[in-house]
Amino acid sequence: MNTVKKIMNIFSGIVLGAFILLVLLLVGVRLFGIEPHIVLSGSMEPQIMTGSLAYVTRLSPEEACALKEGDTVTYLVDRRGTKVTHKIYEVVGPLYVKDQHGDYVLDENGERTVAKDDRGYPIIMYTTYGINNKNENDPSGYTLDGKRGEGNLASSNVVGKPLFSIPLLGYVAHFVQNPPGKYIAFAFCIFLIAHTFLLGGDKKRTDEARPDADAACEENGNTAPGGGTDGAPRSPQ
Repeated sequence: MNTVKKIMNIFSGIVLGAFILLVLLLVGVRLFGIEPHIVLSGSMEPQIMTGSLAYVTRLSPEEACALKEGDTVTYLVDRRGTKVTHKIYEVVGPLYVKDQHGDYVLDENGERTVAKDDRGYPIIMYTTYGINNKNENDPSGYTLDGKRGEGNLASSNVVGKPLFSIPLLGYVAHFVQNPPGKYIAFAFCIFLIAHTFLLGGDKKRTDEARPDADAACEENGNTAPGGGTDGAPRSPQ
C-alpha cells in the first residue's frame, strides 16, 4: 500500500511540475515583456512550424518605423486582434495623406503630408510575405501580402519580433484557450489544488502520529520481560 502511495505521489508531483511549467510558458513569460503567439498556419515553415508557439518581444514605435527587408515581424491584420508572423519583403516608405479626390495633401512647405498614428508617430508602409508561400509566376518567387510600392503593413500595426518558437506547444495553447479545453484546464487546476491540500493533510497527520508511535515503542521496551529496554530478556549475571 505504501509503495502504491509513493508512486502516486511521485506521479502527482511530475504532473504538477509539468502543469506549472506550462503555465509559465503560456502566461509567466508575459512578466518579462514577451508575448506568446499561436502559429496555426504553415506560411513560415520551416522557420516557424505549424502548431508552434512563437515568443514575441514587443517593439517601440520608433523600432516599428525602422524595420528592414528580411526582418521577421508579428503584426495585427484586423480589429479582432488576429496576428500574423511574416517577413518583410520591401520597405515602401511613409504613408502620405490623400484627400477625398485621391490627391496628396500638401503641407505649408508644399511637401506631401506624412500620415501619423494615434501616438503621433509617422506611419511607414511595408510589404510582407510568408517564406513558404511560393509563387513561380511572381518575380519575387513568393505570393506577396500586398502590392509592390503600396504595401500591406503599416508600422502602427506592428506588434513585435519573434525571438524563438516551441513546436507543437501552440496546439496546446489553442486547446486550453478555447472550449472545451478551457473548462478541462480549469477543472484540472481545481483537482491539483485539492490534491495538494490532501497530500499536505496526510503528511501532517503522519508527522503528528509519529511521536505517539515512538513513545509507545519506548514504553513497551521499558516494561519488557527481563528489564531490557529493547524488549529482549537479560541474561543472568
